[in-house]
Amino acid sequence: MFAALGDIQFEVVGSPEAYESAGAYDFAEQKVLDSKPQLQWVGDDLERLNFELTWHASFTNPATQLALLRASAAEHLALPLVFGNGSLRGFFVIESIKVKSQQLSASGTPIAIRVALALKEWIADSLLLSSALTANAVSPIGITTASQQSGSGANGLTPGVSVLLSTQPATGASGPNLEADDVPAAAIVRSVAR
Repeated sequence: MFAALGDIQFEVVGSPEAYESAGAYDFAEQKVLDSKPQLQWVGDDLERLNFELTWHASFTNPATQLALLRASAAEHLALPLVFGNGSLRGFFVIESIKVKSQQLSASGTPIAIRVALALKEWIADSLLLSSALTANAVSPIGITTASQQSGSGANGLTPGVSVLLSTQPATGASGPNLEADDVPAAAIVRSVAR
């Protein structure tokens, strides 16, 4: 496999016939009195990738691969691009698909097709990322009974056990311990509206 875009694997003859990467750097032109304009760097433009792939019936189903590619493009979603060595290039949207049939069967079924695929880099909104990371960093509260605590997971905690129940007591004088049966299930809520 040369690369995978989402669930679509690029199984190609040898290697892509062409692979092009283009990036640009954006500068704003600031007008200055009695002098030439000054340039101010604004940011990097999104990366664009262009592939020319040949799909042949001897190692893949070209019609199925093309249908998967077009269906993914129709969803208008950013997909991860992972190369065969396991490196993640980033997330990309499909900008365009051009198909040239090289060989067809008598019924019109593609035997060999050349696909020119244009991808554009997708960058997540930093506000969305920070809220997603914050939401995933909080463990939900759950309390189990003592009989359910007999087994433990890889981290030594039983799945679903509250952190309150699995925290080791401090050294020294101990206070009352919270047991699973001390809190009725109806009293446990995820959040309280204020």
